[in-house]
Amino acid sequence: MTLKSSSSPLETADNMPDKDIRYWQLASRLESGRSEVLRRVAQGDALEDILNLLCEKAEDYNPAMMCSVLLLDQEHSSLHPIASVSLPKDYCAALEGVKIGLGVGSCGTAAFQKQRVIVEDINTHPYWAQYKALALGAGLQACWSEPIIGAEGKVFGTFAMYYAKPRSPIEEDIQFIETNANLAAIVFENNLTRTQLVNANALLSQTVDERNQQLMQTNEELSKVMVQQALESSQTLKAEKTNTTKKLLSGFAHEINTPVGVATTATSFTQQSINNFLKAIENNQLSRQEAATYLEEMQESVQLTEKSLKKTAALIEQFREIDISLADCDKSKFLLDELLQDFSDNYQGKLGQHKLEFEVQPGARCHSKSALWQVLSQLVDNSLEHGFKQLTSGLIGIHVSHNTEQLIINYQDNGSGISEEEKTSVFEPFFSTQRDSGKIGLGLNVINNTITNTYQGQIHIVDSPIGVRYEIIIPLT
Repeated sequence: MTLKSSSSPLETADNMPDKDIRYWQLASRLESGRSEVLRRVAQGDALEDILNLLCEKAEDYNPAMMCSVLLLDQEHSSLHPIASVSLPKDYCAALEGVKIGLGVGSCGTAAFQKQRVIVEDINTHPYWAQYKALALGAGLQACWSEPIIGAEGKVFGTFAMYYAKPRSPIEEDIQFIETNANLAAIVFENNLTRTQLVNANALLSQTVDERNQQLMQTNEELSKVMVQQALESSQTLKAEKTNTTKKLLSGFAHEINTPVGVATTATSFTQQSINNFLKAIENNQLSRQEAATYLEEMQESVQLTEKSLKKTAALIEQFREIDISLADCDKSKFLLDELLQDFSDNYQGKLGQHKLEFEVQPGARCHSKSALWQVLSQLVDNSLEHGFKQLTSGLIGIHVSHNTEQLIINYQDNGSGISEEEKTSVFEPFFSTQRDSGKIGLGLNVINNTITNTYQGQIHIVDSPIGVRYEIIIPLT
């Protein structure tokens, strides 16, 4: 906001325009609040108390706004509520431990991208697909989030501004959220510096001899632990390979045994019917009705044999997918946005009323195109067959980001999700909740094998309030 110049040097507060008076009141209130925050920083007050004061002063400046500060756990890439004044406690508690990523609400995306994220309408924005019900239930319909970044580029967390109605920011709002995020960065930097000084003083209080003795003991213990861990890791890897092989062989035998057994029984019955038929012909004891009965029985038996053999062939084809997932030798690089555009176009007919949206950070590349296509196809098929079984219009989001070391694919839907019991077994071979419909449970196992062997990467399930969310990490080096 720009201050209007007075028309006369003798103009006083009594004849000053109301708009200018209002501006000076707000400016004074804002400056007073920031001064109070900095004073508390200088006093060394607790981090949470200072950040709560920051939110309180911000809301005094704009009562229509609700503020919060989320702390970023760098080690686990997760957000944790640390300060809020007027947001519902249940809403803040629900955000505890949310793993950051592209497309994970306003704050999760802002912390991940290290950029401001403006969501003007939570009802329609894809970033809020999994958290929309939570936000709307708390009476929140707009959320603007600014990452709190320190002097060396470290992200301490996010400063968020919520509104009860959809709203777009003006220039003053942008300046306000930037200023408060910068002020929060000062608070975090000061707290970090104090903590480092306390730790440094504690270390200096020990004598050099004590430190050397501790280091020698620690190195000796560490060497023993590393040797033991290497041995245990080797033994565990061998045991896991043996166990996986046993499971595959046992599962293969179990799945194939049923249709083969049915076909064998049906074939034996057919042979017996043929023998009886021929014997009746030789003895001239075959009437027209008996002949028709024999032929009908043989036809039914042959049809049952054919059905069982077709099922066997289908099962073998599914087992072959395990080898197919490892057979992609084309290591040439390709752009992810082009692949996902082709993939989306290809799946439009199969999606029906459901939607697939994707977002790719510019320049994201990968190798082994057919393998990644198979991974995405299986995930989308799972959403359509399992997650959207009770939905007429579901939403699938695929968000791709990258850095110098790895490619991160965030796949999520707003379907029925996966139970806690199923989460521990979904990547195991032959795990299926729809075995009656012919599913044998190799889909996610094939995906896991493909990501592990073709890309030397990993896939895991990330907790989400609705639907299912997978995070795929592919090393780029």
